[in-house]
This record gives sequence, structure tokens and C-alpha cells, in this order.
Amino acid sequence: MQKNLGIIDSGIGGLTILRDLLPYIGKHNLFYISDEDNVPYGSKSQSFMYQRTALMVENLIRSNVSLIVLACNTLTAETIDKLRENYSSIEFFGIEPYINYLNRDDSLKDKKIGLILTHATNKSKKFQSLRSRVDPNKIIEVIPMNHLAMIIESLKTKSFDDVKDAILSELSPVKKHDLDILILGCTHYPIIDHFIESELKVRCINPHKFLINRIVEFLALGAAQHQETSFNYDSNLSGKWRKVDIKDFHFLFLNT
Repeated sequence: MQKNLGIIDSGIGGLTILRDLLPYIGKHNLFYISDEDNVPYGSKSQSFMYQRTALMVENLIRSNVSLIVLACNTLTAETIDKLRENYSSIEFFGIEPYINYLNRDDSLKDKKIGLILTHATNKSKKFQSLRSRVDPNKIIEVIPMNHLAMIIESLKTKSFDDVKDAILSELSPVKKHDLDILILGCTHYPIIDHFIESELKVRCINPHKFLINRIVEFLALGAAQHQETSFNYDSNLSGKWRKVDIKDFHFLFLNT
């Protein structure tokens, strides 16, 4: 049976999850909604984030969406519990910094592992609880980024060369830790993961594949015979969906 699936973010970061989900979507329909007039959400109150996210959820419900992905670590941390309580007919999937990567393989014990994330995610109770439970000895070096997500967000209108120096400046606190592995704790960051690996000589861990695997398993999806590249898009809560193609978002393909 055909299903409608929704993805929410305040900006473009969640498009990295949509891009990775497209090969499996087959006959199902994807709807992506963001709130670009208010990006970033990191400086906003929890009540503001919930209010705006609830509006996006209601727009998606009007499009008969039955599963919604909160494609933002901060949104997941601050709103997913309340959303699940208030919209019980919808399946919500969220994303959070994958610090449990530390416990996946004993060989990692000798590696220097870091995590970059936004200040808002770092300060959230949900993340602090997760860190206390999964990494109580604080083996992972947690490094909040001041402006990296918004610098990447600006790739909507700027070239990579325009923002390269600003990205390098943001990453300079990470470089001094001489890490082996860097976990990406914001959906914007995978847009430049190859650049980060090259500049910092680290291996980046993108948690998206684990989220995608959960969604694929939940919906019993398989690799689609025909890979869909188009989806429904609304970037300002207009309620008016337009059909777009993933190839229109050039910044998602910096690594290719």
C-alpha cells in the first residue's frame, strides 16, 4: 500500500536524510517541510520550536502523512516526546548524536573519538541524559560548533569557495584534539563530510544510515527498482507543496 512520509527540519539539513532515503522510497511519496524564515532553531525557546514543529506536523497530516522524521537533532531533543503524546496516530522517528558508536566495537577503545553538534543540542536535557547513560566516563570529546550549521545552510545561495574559510575557522577547535573518528551530530554536517575528513584527517561517522535502516525495516522497504528523485517541498509553511527534484539542491552533491 502506498504511504506518504514526511520529513521536518528548520532548514536544509534534513535534505541529507531525504537524499539517503530516496533509493528505498519506491511507490511511496515523500514530503519535505522546513521553516526557513526562522532557521536556526538553536537560539529559539523550546515552546517556540514545538509551536512551529506542530504547524509543520499539521501541514503534513493534511497531506495524509503517516510517518514523520524529525531530521534535526535539536528538534528531536526538544519536541519529539510531546509530539508523540499529542499526535499519537503518527509514527515519529527522530535523530540524535550517535555517541553509542563508542560501544559498537572493542577496537574503538583505543581510538580518539569526537562529536560535533550545535550548542542547542549539547545543552538539551535529552542529549545530556543520553551522554550520561552511554558515555558516563566522557570518553568522547564533545565539541559544540558555534555557526557551522548556518554556514552550511548558506550554501543554498553561496558557492563552497565562498564559505570555505568560514568552515575552516569553525573546525579549528576540532583540529587541536587530533581525533581518529568524528561523529557528526547535526544533519547539516554530512553535506561537507568529505571535506572534514580531508582537512582533519579523521573518519566521519554519519548516523543517517542507522536511522534509514530503522525506517526501511519499519516499512518493510527494499531497494526500489526505479529510484525516485522527486519529492514534495515546502520551505516556509505555506501549505502549498511544489514538486522538486533532489538534483536541484546542488549543495547535497559536493562530495560527488
